[in-house]
This record gives sequence, structure tokens and C-alpha cells, in this order.
Amino acid sequence: MSSPFSASASDLQALGYSVLPLIPADWASHTGRGKCPGEYRSGGWQGMSKWQRFRDTTPSAFELGLWAKAPGANIGLLMGTVARKDLHVVVLDFDAQDADVLDTLLRSAPASPMVKRGAKGESRFYLAPKTLKTASYDGPDGRLLDRLTGFDTRQTVVPPSIHPETGKPYVWLAGPVRADELPVLTDDDMTALEEALEVCGWSRERVSAGKDRPARAPRCGELDPDDIWSETKSAALANLDKWVPALDLYGCRPARGGFEAVATWRASSTGQPIPDRKRNLSIQRDGIKDFGTNETYSAIDLVMAARDCEQAAATDWLRERLGLKDDSVVIALDMPTVGDDDLPEPLRERAPVVDHALAPMPVVDHAPERLQPVTAPVSDNLQVFGGELPDALTRAPGLVGSITDWICDTARKPQRAGALMAALEIVGTAAGRTFSGPTRTGTHLYGLFLAPSGAAKDHPLKAIDRVLRAATLGAHVGPGEFMSMSALVSRLNRQPLTLTCIDEFGGYLGRINGRKASPHEKAITRTLRSAWGSSFDTMATPEWAGRVGEPIFSPALSIYGVSTHEEFFANLDGADVFNGFLNRFLIFSTHARVEEREPLLDKTAVPDAIVDGLVAIVASLPPLSRATSHNSASDGPSIVVPWDDKYAHQAYMAFGQECERREQDAVFFTRSAEMAQRMATIRAIGRDGAAAKVTLDDMDWGIALARWSAEQTVEMASDYMTESEHDQHMTSVRTIIRQAGEISRSDLVKRVHRQMDSRRLEGVIKMLVDGDMIHEARGPVPLSGGRGKTLYRTGPSPGAA
Repeated sequence: MSSPFSASASDLQALGYSVLPLIPADWASHTGRGKCPGEYRSGGWQGMSKWQRFRDTTPSAFELGLWAKAPGANIGLLMGTVARKDLHVVVLDFDAQDADVLDTLLRSAPASPMVKRGAKGESRFYLAPKTLKTASYDGPDGRLLDRLTGFDTRQTVVPPSIHPETGKPYVWLAGPVRADELPVLTDDDMTALEEALEVCGWSRERVSAGKDRPARAPRCGELDPDDIWSETKSAALANLDKWVPALDLYGCRPARGGFEAVATWRASSTGQPIPDRKRNLSIQRDGIKDFGTNETYSAIDLVMAARDCEQAAATDWLRERLGLKDDSVVIALDMPTVGDDDLPEPLRERAPVVDHALAPMPVVDHAPERLQPVTAPVSDNLQVFGGELPDALTRAPGLVGSITDWICDTARKPQRAGALMAALEIVGTAAGRTFSGPTRTGTHLYGLFLAPSGAAKDHPLKAIDRVLRAATLGAHVGPGEFMSMSALVSRLNRQPLTLTCIDEFGGYLGRINGRKASPHEKAITRTLRSAWGSSFDTMATPEWAGRVGEPIFSPALSIYGVSTHEEFFANLDGADVFNGFLNRFLIFSTHARVEEREPLLDKTAVPDAIVDGLVAIVASLPPLSRATSHNSASDGPSIVVPWDDKYAHQAYMAFGQECERREQDAVFFTRSAEMAQRMATIRAIGRDGAAAKVTLDDMDWGIALARWSAEQTVEMASDYMTESEHDQHMTSVRTIIRQAGEISRSDLVKRVHRQMDSRRLEGVIKMLVDGDMIHEARGPVPLSGGRGKTLYRTGPSPGAA
């Protein structure tokens, strides 16, 4: 069913405005219902974190598609969007209760061609320079006016959203008009308006954010009625001792009645290592500021930065420690518990820990701002994006290339992309829990090969089992699927180094994401997210009644899944996109149809060179060290594969920075740099074994594959997940007509009026008729005269033989 957002978002965007989905007006008892930016995930609504970024960044087509499908979403218009050079969209929101006071203020304000109304008053839209700041004006009986701007970015609810108190839609009193046609709100306009405000009882001392004073978070004891998180922020500043120590900030110590610490989540501006950095982060009852960057934080902002989590999780964490009720925070019903490991991690370069007892790492300058341009030759493959995976990228030196070729030579329908994925995971498993990349990331991968039905996707999958068992690594071959989270945990407890192959992965995902899935099934994806990022770390496990939770040391789980495009994306939950499940997968896709042929080699005979190469990787350590490396308590790499030179490391760093800059596609690129390094490390190990070093050529190749995978995933998600609303309308109309056998236009309109408006229905009917999916005919002329009814039917065209 259409929502206020889906009904008006495209029109407002076409006029030059930035829009956001808002939590529906009838959603539970949430204080910000109807007005708070939100996201619909796993059947529930939760607050949208960092929504202010869309003031300057256009949402991706994928995000807009998901927002349009979110049930009941209201729509908000973001302030601060640039409409003309140096002029930004702002709004004056008149809230006076008294009719005479409201009339006085409206007469004193400049006219606008774009005005909307909610429960009371009205809101007028203008343009203003960025120097105009958000402000609130209060009279003796409450709020008189809010000035909402891009400074301290705000958003305002617009029609046809439903008001949470009246249950009626907001309405346009004028407009909307193009953003660049709005009038400019000048200083003289504000001077005249403030004079009228004083007549109505406003005092200049009550301005919450004056013209010449930057807006700030509420201080201890202050509540901002326009900020639904104000209570949490204010209580946090009033009770620093209850939560600041629990953040475990580096170097945190009491200072000046509050605390000071090191802001480790950002790079040092002077390139200092963490132990040598100053305690520039000041946390006081009157505010929080990082004096290293002059950036200010609210309490929620600080928790988000320190714990690397989203706004909803940070708010919950704070409120739990402050002992606040839960009735004024964002509520997400039927949502699984979210922990730190579940949330997307920003790509940050952490200084490597050099263990001189292991393979030493070269000393490289890690400050991104001081990186020199890569001057060594860079592979042309770095520029390859869409289409089929270039054949050149499937050709690799060493074991990775040899295994890829052998899988293709033993296939009736060779698929090089799927074979390459299998080869990477085979070599990565042989090296698992012994080798690490230069930044100590593991060699395990989650891989997914998407291809049409009948494309022989299962041949690489079966080859994995055959190759590992031939190389005496059969103990590391995992089950065909995990039936529950407890089964997954049990497997990793017994065998932390596991490669599991899952056929029909899309269908499997549908079962564990489905409405009828048990809590233990739904928790599988959360456990998989945690395992992917636990390279040589300890992974905590749940504890059940009668079963003690046992930590898993250095889990190295690899997954090789195959599916069709349609089945995978049909069963992918929107939450899986944003919680980091999807971006942990390296996805190779093909739409090519390969002709069948006689295999060139016997699939049952794994070449000795491949077996010997894998055994040599496993035997890179002496037997006693190898046994220690592979026991359940192993907690660190025995061999750290170093960078071959500074250029390889700079290529990795540059790609990481590129991924960070891709704000529109952040959910797809967040882990691409780490994936690239894992693949480059695997290739190097497959070529040189224990003497491996990650070269620039290795890194270029890994980057090209990771970038191609992410680019393809963006396109596929857009194709398969964001077009479905229109497809659903077409399917719905065609189903109604088919079930009725024949239906008149008037009856059809009655059947679908709750799903779409007449304009949308007209477009759907036209596409169905033009596509020969339904047929239009004229009914008999009524006895009273006039024209016969317009009739629609499916099946053969009327009059066809």
C-alpha cells in the first residue's frame, strides 16, 4: 500500500528538495512518531542515524526504493539543502496557540508561495544564507516560532503525512514550488518579525539559538522540545559518572568536575600514536568537545563514536545506564538484539601491532593525510566496473589460478567466476588461523556466486569438498547448512576453521529470515556477522539453560553459497543490507549462458601439484606449532604476511579512503577494503607460501575484485529490490482482473483505491495493456444510451482466433 512518503517523495525531489522517511504517526507509543526520521527493518521501525548527511548527499536509488516500500512512512523535508548559490532552504514554523498572537506574527512575516499546516499554525518556506541559524522563540504561554535551518540541521513534516495527534493529513496552503523559486528571508525580515515577537511576549534572553550564536546540544537540565532525544542528552550531562567510565575511553580520567580522554576513533592530526596523544576530549556538565578538532558532541553522539554504533543503539545504551524509562525512545518491535559486532564498522586504519617474535611488518606511515601518491604501475583492471567479471581477473599466479583452471577444466559448463571464488576459499581455508594479512585480518571469506538456473553453479561447490579432502583437510569441510544459531556455535566450538558450502543459498536465507522462523534460526545471521569480523579475536557465544556459553577463539568460518539472482534478493531482508550482513559477502555474479562441452579433465582426480601446494601451506609451521595454531584456543596468527613495499600499502589505504567517500553506497562498500586485502593475501600465500608478501600487483588485483563485487551488488540490489513496488502494483491489478475473469473499470478502481491513486492506476493499466498482459474492451451499450463500460480481461485478446 502506498504511504505518504511514496506518494510525494518523487515530486518533491523533482522540485529540488531533500526528503526523508519518518516513523508512521500510529507507530506504537513512540514520542517522535510521525515526526522522527526512521528506517523500517525486520518488520519494525527504528530511528535513522546520521540522517543529517542527506542535506548535502542525495540518497541512493536503493535507499529511496526501500523508503518508498516502508509501510505508512510519513515524509520529512530536510532543511539546509542548497537551492541557489549560497542560499539554503529554511522554514519558519509558527506554533502560537492564541489566534490573535498567531495573526500578528503571520502579518509580520514575509509571504511565501509554499506554506503547509499541521494541527495548528502554519509553516512558511524560504531561502537564506548558511549564516542564518536554527532558533526557537518562546512566549509566556509556550512556543511561538521555530526557525529551522541547515545549521544544526532540522527537518519538517510535510503533506500528505499524517499528524500523530489529530490523525489527519498535513495540507498545503500554498505550493509546493521549485526550491529555487522560494523568496529570500533577509535580516530585515527577521528584525521585523522579532519586533512582533516581542510585542507577543518574547524576550531576547529566551532565544535558544540566537543569530550570532551557534546552536548546541542541550546542557545539563535543559530540554529542547524540538529534539525527541533531549531528555536522554540532558540526563546524561547531569549524571556523567553513571555512563562515561563505562565507555572505557582511552586514557579517561577525572578532570575539572568531569572527564577527559583521547578520541581514538579519529586519526591524530599530528600523526602521533595513541599512547602519545593528548587528552583533547573534554566531557563536562556544560557540554562535550574535542579540542583537537573543535568538534562538539551530544552524549548520544559520543556514545555512537566511542562504541561505533548507530543512534538507536547508543540511545538505548545510555538510557539503560541512566535508569530512564523506555517510553520516549525509538521503539523497534520484533527486532533482534543488536550488539556491537552486528553494526557496520567504518573503515579506519588501525596502527598494526608488531610482534617481533612473528614475521615482522615493515614500518609504514599510517597517517592518511601524509600518504604519497602511488607511483608504481597500477593495473588497468582497477577501472573495470559493471558487466561480466573480466576474464583477466580470473587468471592468478600460483595455487589460486591453478585451482580455478582445474575446476573449469573438469566442468561441463565452466564458470570462471564461480571457480575463482571456490579457489580463493580453498586456499584461504588451508591458510586459516595460521596466516594473516598485513593488518592482521584473516583469510576466511563469505562468498556468493549468483547465476541463472541451469548454469551449473553446483560444480565449483562440489569441487571444494573434493579438493579439501584430497589435501587431508576434510575435517574442515562444514555442513550443508546450519539449522539454528546453536548448531552454528556448536560447529565453531568444535572446529573454528570451517568452510561450509550452501546450495540454494537464497532459499536458505528465506527460511531463516521468514516470518515463521524460530528465534534460533533468525539469530543465525547475527552470529555470522560476528564470526566474519573476529579475525584472531575472541568471539563470545550465548549461554542457555543447562549449557554454558564458551568463547570461540579466532573463528575462521568461510561460506561458499550459490543461488539465482531472483531467489537471493527476494529473500534478502532490508535489515540484512543495513546491519552489515550483505556487505560481508564477496558476490560474483554472471548472467552468461555457457554451452555444454565434454570436460577436459577427470573431476575425481585432483592434480598432485594442487594437493602438494595446499599441504605445503598447512605445513608452513613445524608440527608442534601447527598443532598449537589449529587448536581451539589459538588466538593469534603464527605468520603475518607483510607488505612487499610502501606502494602496496598505499594502494590499500587509498582504496579504503575511496570506500569511505562513497557515502551513497556506504552500506555496500564498508568492508570492501578489508575484503581486497584478504584476497590479495590469499593470492600471495598461494604463490609463495610462508615466504609470501603482499605486492602492489596482489593488492591491485584484490581491489579490482572487491570493487567489481561491490559495484555489481549496488546495481543488483537496485534492480531486484527497489523496483518491486511498481511490479507489485502491476501484479496486483493483473491478479484482480484474472480472478474476476472480466471486470469493469469502475469496479477495478473500487478494488484498488486503497493501494494506489487514479494517476498511478492509469499508468499501471497502460503498461499492462501495452505489454499485452491484459486486454481492454468496450461493453454493450446500455438501454438508456451512451457508451458501454470499459472492461478488462486477461487471456487471449478479444476476437483472436
